[in-house]
Amino acid sequence: MKTLESRNVEPGHLFGEGITCYYVDRLITNGGGEKVVVREHRLIQLTWKDGVGMIYRINDDSSSVDTTDSIEEEEGNNNEQKKDSLELIDTFTFNTHTGEGWGITFVPQTKEFYVSDGSEYIFVWDVETLAEKRRMAVTLERGGDDSASSSSVRLKYVNELEFVDFNIKNKCGGDVKDWEIHDVYLEQCQEGDDHQSRYYFSSFNSGESSAKSGTEECNDRDDKNTGRFTSTMSILANVWYQDVLIRIDPVTAKVTRVYDLSDIYPYDQRKKDGADCLNGISVTGKASSGEEDEGLELWVTGKLWPKMYRIRLID
Repeated sequence: MKTLESRNVEPGHLFGEGITCYYVDRLITNGGGEKVVVREHRLIQLTWKDGVGMIYRINDDSSSVDTTDSIEEEEGNNNEQKKDSLELIDTFTFNTHTGEGWGITFVPQTKEFYVSDGSEYIFVWDVETLAEKRRMAVTLERGGDDSASSSSVRLKYVNELEFVDFNIKNKCGGDVKDWEIHDVYLEQCQEGDDHQSRYYFSSFNSGESSAKSGTEECNDRDDKNTGRFTSTMSILANVWYQDVLIRIDPVTAKVTRVYDLSDIYPYDQRKKDGADCLNGISVTGKASSGEEDEGLELWVTGKLWPKMYRIRLID
């Protein structure tokens, strides 16, 4: 792997936390005097405890126009852009349930950011104004097969977020050569001195999720609520101090699946190595294209981990 560019968070006392790339469509005047819509690629970053965020413009070959040209925005401003650079263009303030910023991901289907703050909530922000549009409590169904014996719990410590589209073509069968991930369910317990009350995940045998997908659940709703999502679209998140990833329905915030990653870098080995908890996920941009590579590819790592792991989640 190669570092393309590094940039210090400014001012220097800020602790940079969640970050995601996104885009905005801008109306500009091209060299021929015509008004055209171009796509501008950006990064948005949250700070942990300061309630401040930064927005950067990515000036590179992925831009929809040649950014070496001087372009005129609709407002009439001239803007010289350097090619292959990361440019700080704005800072903003934000507030959440805990007052902190943990994870953020861009959802292109709705032009929204999904944000976490270490609580049970996911916050939905407008991509243009950064205003909070709504917040959803992340919930997980556990217990029996019938509604009378099952219960719903709110899942705290939701951390890093990634919007994904599994786009699985073959959900049944086929050999999977990479990491096999098993479903797990949730039990609440008290842990040792290292942590306060946490949620503990234990393995179980069923291959079916107890929670119905919100996109399936909402098929008959008005299109303005669910029409832009498909059943393969989800929010992936890790849970602080747990070796799991959870799959969250983007409409209802219900956990529809939990993936056990405890065998990737076992806790006992991490303790010997001085490493800490699972705490990093990133999509590779690859989904299934056939039976031989079924699943969604991710990079995962953690605090003080010496390696990153490329895994494949099986739907």
